[in-house]
Amino acid sequence: MISNKLNRRDFLKRSTEFLGAASFASAAGIGGCIPSTAPAMKAELLQNKIPFDTAIPELSKNGDGVKLENDDLEYPILLIRKSNSAFVAISTECMHLGCQVRMQRTVLRCPCHGSAYDLEGSVLNGPTEHPLKRYNIRMKGTIAEILVL
Repeated sequence: MISNKLNRRDFLKRSTEFLGAASFASAAGIGGCIPSTAPAMKAELLQNKIPFDTAIPELSKNGDGVKLENDDLEYPILLIRKSNSAFVAISTECMHLGCQVRMQRTVLRCPCHGSAYDLEGSVLNGPTEHPLKRYNIRMKGTIAEILVL
């Protein structure tokens, strides 16, 4: 008769292997559930421009970001504060296979295959080889006009 029961040693060994793999996937950003630190907000698209008032608590300090969503955009746009008067606007489309990157403090991660980008969209590690798409921004006081052409 064959027993399907694990002895204590085998159970601990398998549990340790599983936890190690899960910890690695989490640290590498490979898991399917990567929380985003960038809150999602609806944005209005007017004649290929998204005007957005940056004087909001979600963009109060350098490195803060918001994900701007609009039904007419294929992918949301991340608007990230670089300094008191400078912002960067980048697509959330990972250039590897088109998954949506998520902002995690100082890095943008793809939940599908682990690609990582800095907060300006440059590649930190692959498998992607291409930076995220950047959008031009015109500042008018606290209003960022993102040019979506």
